[in-house]
Amino acid sequence: MELLALGPLELWQDGRQHDLGSVKERCVLAVLVHARGGTVTAETLMDRVWDGEPPRTALDTLHSYLSRLRGHLKRAVGSQILVERPSPRAYRLRMDPEDLDLLRLARLREDAARALDEGRADLAIGLLHTAEALWRGDPLAEFTGSWTASLRDRLVEDHRRVREERIRLELEAGRHADVLGELRELVARNPLAQTALASLMLALYRCGRHDEALAVYRTARRRLQESQGIEPGTELRALHHRILGQDPGLLLPPVATRTPAPREPARAAPDTLPRDIGEFTGRTAELRILLTPPRKDALPVTVVHGMPGVGKTALVVHAAHQLREAYPDGAFHLDLRGYSGQPPSTTPEALGALLHTAGIPDPLPGTADERAARWREWTARRRVLVVLDNARDATQVGPLLPGSATCRVLVTSRHRIADLGGAVPLHLDVLSATEATTLFQRVLGPGRPADADGALARIVDACGRHPLALHLLAGHLRHRTAWALDDLADHLARLRRTPHSFDPALTVSFQLSYNELDLGQRELLRTIALHPGPDITTDAAAALARRAPGISSDEHVRHVRRSLEELLDRNLLEESARDRYRLHDLTRAFSLLAGHREDTPESSRAALDRLLDHYLTAAHRADRSLHPHRHPLPLPPRRTCPHAPHFAGPDEAAPWLSLERANLLALARTAAASCTVPASAHEQALLLPHALGPSLKLWGLRETAVELYDAAADALRGRADDPALLAHTLVELADVWAQKDHHRALRLAEESLSLFTGLGDTHGRADALLQSGRAHLAAGRADTALTDLDEALALYRAIDDRAGQAACRNVQGLAHHYAGRHAPALHAVTDVLSLYDELGDGHGSMRAWNNLGELSFLQGRFDEARHHYERALCLARLHGGRQDLSILDTNLGAVHQATGRPETALDYFRRALACHQDSGDTLGEVNVLISMGTAYAATGRRGEALLHLTRAEQAARSIGNSYERQRALLAMADVQLTAGRRQPAQRLYATALAVAQEVGLSPTQALDGLARAERARDHGVTGS
Repeated sequence: MELLALGPLELWQDGRQHDLGSVKERCVLAVLVHARGGTVTAETLMDRVWDGEPPRTALDTLHSYLSRLRGHLKRAVGSQILVERPSPRAYRLRMDPEDLDLLRLARLREDAARALDEGRADLAIGLLHTAEALWRGDPLAEFTGSWTASLRDRLVEDHRRVREERIRLELEAGRHADVLGELRELVARNPLAQTALASLMLALYRCGRHDEALAVYRTARRRLQESQGIEPGTELRALHHRILGQDPGLLLPPVATRTPAPREPARAAPDTLPRDIGEFTGRTAELRILLTPPRKDALPVTVVHGMPGVGKTALVVHAAHQLREAYPDGAFHLDLRGYSGQPPSTTPEALGALLHTAGIPDPLPGTADERAARWREWTARRRVLVVLDNARDATQVGPLLPGSATCRVLVTSRHRIADLGGAVPLHLDVLSATEATTLFQRVLGPGRPADADGALARIVDACGRHPLALHLLAGHLRHRTAWALDDLADHLARLRRTPHSFDPALTVSFQLSYNELDLGQRELLRTIALHPGPDITTDAAAALARRAPGISSDEHVRHVRRSLEELLDRNLLEESARDRYRLHDLTRAFSLLAGHREDTPESSRAALDRLLDHYLTAAHRADRSLHPHRHPLPLPPRRTCPHAPHFAGPDEAAPWLSLERANLLALARTAAASCTVPASAHEQALLLPHALGPSLKLWGLRETAVELYDAAADALRGRADDPALLAHTLVELADVWAQKDHHRALRLAEESLSLFTGLGDTHGRADALLQSGRAHLAAGRADTALTDLDEALALYRAIDDRAGQAACRNVQGLAHHYAGRHAPALHAVTDVLSLYDELGDGHGSMRAWNNLGELSFLQGRFDEARHHYERALCLARLHGGRQDLSILDTNLGAVHQATGRPETALDYFRRALACHQDSGDTLGEVNVLISMGTAYAATGRRGEALLHLTRAEQAARSIGNSYERQRALLAMADVQLTAGRRQPAQRLYATALAVAQEVGLSPTQALDGLARAERARDHGVTGS
């Protein structure tokens, strides 16, 4: 028998999980468990179960919970666990300490400490490994409230300490290479945890990777300074100093002087399988097929297909748990959302999830093909089990298949997926009558009256032997203790006579559970179904739900939380993580149908408006926290949601944006879709693009940004009642288009400038002139760009906007650089760095260091350029996105190329090219293609060089960028001349000269090339 508290609260005996009652009853048990055998007063129980606000009837209700809990425990394990009452209004739990994982953990830690005192480090490591394995997930995740949150934090901290102590011992035992991956994972989770940072630095140093160890320190120091304004601790600084000095004392003594230690796996194999369900029933034939050892000559893929809710996922997860030992390198579960009523998982998104689970850090490869190749490479040397759940078609599944026949794949789908080559289909029908009856009885639990007059058979028949329907009905009956089986059977017969546009068996099951909810809970379920995103938090649900008149905001949130718990108890809602809820796709479909019957279009729109307000308010606050110097758009008071989170700083805002990314994008697209009729557009659709703009750029979602801004601009033009908001939208849309289509960017900037001028908005005029300058520069018109930029800079200075000045000086530096004027370019970039340092803008400083690197590179100071680029890279990892990292990959690749390492350079360039192509950044793509062409030329591969340079010239011409087109033409001409083909080289130099003269670029390089071609003719080189 085992009572498990280091994860979801569960009771197991003889391989079977036992029911512990409702959420509140389990919470009572959790309080007693964590007293560790001590006495708990009734007052403490009430305080923790009701989170400090027990109702007037709390004591009576608590007695009921305790009575039911005793019944659950007695039926499950007899007298092995007793809830005792040592004195009035006091309770305690009595059981064998070894049967409670919480107490086993304490004993294992004590044993490990004793073993260490006795010099038996290997035993201590093994005991700590065993202690770590007791954790099964987030403890107390099913409960809410301040007590559970505090206890959860303490338990998570205990877990971290056990892990860090074990890693420390493994380092002392010489297993530094084995723990590297695990240490990187720890640091990625908590980049400021100095104990983990020190261990990672030491492991890297002992592996001979001194530069990487020092880089870890530099990154950590920068993060501590920028986020907390402090230096690293004494121990970390001392370790850094010793590594700088190559202190031999940091190395382990020779192997002969150490006791050999048995090799232990450093990093636990990834395992994201959902928890197996205790009441799994039947499916004997299907399990036999899934558990039969497969052939070894090809990747075994099984597609389990059948109707919705028939139990495909339950079967596959149940089988996967039994197969797990055969696949020691990992068990992956991925929901592809093929039929969830939400956007299906894209190939890059799905591959990214698999690679992250496998422990591969960011930045991941940019394109889907490269991610698929990386996934196949990782799985080629391993034995892993992959469950691809809720798949739509072969196109979605194919790229996710591992690269080795030693792996195994289980797929679930509503369709057979016949075009997935080599896959074995397994159709899953409803349960047999016997299996259906057994399942119903297991979910219902013991202690119910015996079947009378075939009532159970009538219930099973009314459900169509459908597993989901059986679960819902049995769960319903379990909560209705006064009902007998025949009561339920009669009620089902009456419901079946009511027509519905839903599957009849499922309709009966859902309708019965739905009817048992109160009016508020029904309305909440219907409104949650309106949410287009994958999940919802309690605060977001509170925003979505209509608040009753006369109750406070806090009371409303508590009421919603209780309703969510009730929906969870009745299996109408799933809790995917702590305080994050989601609907099964069938529950969503039923709830939407109920909403069509019971709600008016106006009330549904009002609910969606409230949810949009919630996310708009939070996104606006996050944006202000992350970008305090950005020109803000005020949030109208009517759009401010009282339930939206506040952020203490960037460290809270950035994770929230990442966590809510899918919800934000789904809601923003839903709002944008309403803009097709401007008069009925959601107002939030006009404001969300601004709040999400920097995040969309950071995430590399340029096409999404264009979609949202375009929809907002079209609606605002149609309404013609808010020229200020239209002007802001247009100038930000110009910024999005600047790298892709400078013609469109210029038109947008000019339109916004006209609007801002009419409004008398100086700040807006400066922003529009800045974007106009950027557009001219992208077209290669550096001097025209400088005219607009000079005017913008004067306006920014007039209103003392230092962030605007920095952005403007940055583009001015680029314009001088393009025109070949290095001294003013260097002066501008130095100004930019000074301004961004004053502002504390890490992302801006990153761009300035990158531009300093470019200027140093052009002057041939390659070591200095590399230093600047590496400083920019450190900042990019803290503050930047994929596009920033890809630009730095290009620039560092250029340094490697210039210093005689072309193959290393090409590795950098390929990574950067994939990222630019994936994000639709044509200008960045052109820049990398030119760099790749020159790198190939340096290695004598002239054919590949010309191929890449031709692609660069065509892409530059497609976006009208004369500067980059001239660069590509000059590089092509150099390759041709080096190959002895003088005439093609002359033609290319002449074209480059014409381009330079047309737009006012420097003609020096083209003229120099023509002179060299002429000298080649004098030496007898003709070419053709």
